[in-house]
Amino acid sequence: MRRCAWSGHLPFDAALGANLRRWITGEGSLTARLITASSRFRVSKLSQRMERPLADEWHTLGLGAPLPVIARDVLLVCDNTPAVFGHTIVHPRHARRDWPFLGGLGDRPLGGALFVDPRVRRDPFEFARLLPHHPLAQRLRRALPEFGDELAAMMLPARRSVFRRGAGVMLVTEVFLPDLATRPAPRTATGMPVPMRPPR
Repeated sequence: MRRCAWSGHLPFDAALGANLRRWITGEGSLTARLITASSRFRVSKLSQRMERPLADEWHTLGLGAPLPVIARDVLLVCDNTPAVFGHTIVHPRHARRDWPFLGGLGDRPLGGALFVDPRVRRDPFEFARLLPHHPLAQRLRRALPEFGDELAAMMLPARRSVFRRGAGVMLVTEVFLPDLATRPAPRTATGMPVPMRPPR
């Protein structure tokens, strides 16, 4: 199964809880909110490579076919506990023209470039619950084998949104891990990612 049912609203689910819903639906930089909610925050880059997007991804990016894209996978880690799995895809042509910082991002947060550039626009969120056999859920379990059994029994909440800069589009998917069910979601973010110089 390579498709997933994404919706423009987050359906009520008592299993999520009010705190986790605040994390999922919060606007602005998720990285900034995680920094505020933790004593130690870091980004762990898992991979950055060319790959074919999922069916619902290339449609969302407006590609006419499942052409190879740059895919970047990271873990956002709060106090040594993985909190969010981030999955970003962008067409190579768009990366060179509109998102040139992506190649040198390393373990720095993506939000440090996106949220300081006034030319970047974000589309409304889409939400989903990822079944254990979803490709992103499987990828996450491979990255976190110590949590494999726990994650395999869950429908993981996720959101995604398209970022636009000029004619370039970037799709960012964020999968929320169990740590955020109990980590208080800040109403405002006092921490900010280290800013990167936005592309000209």
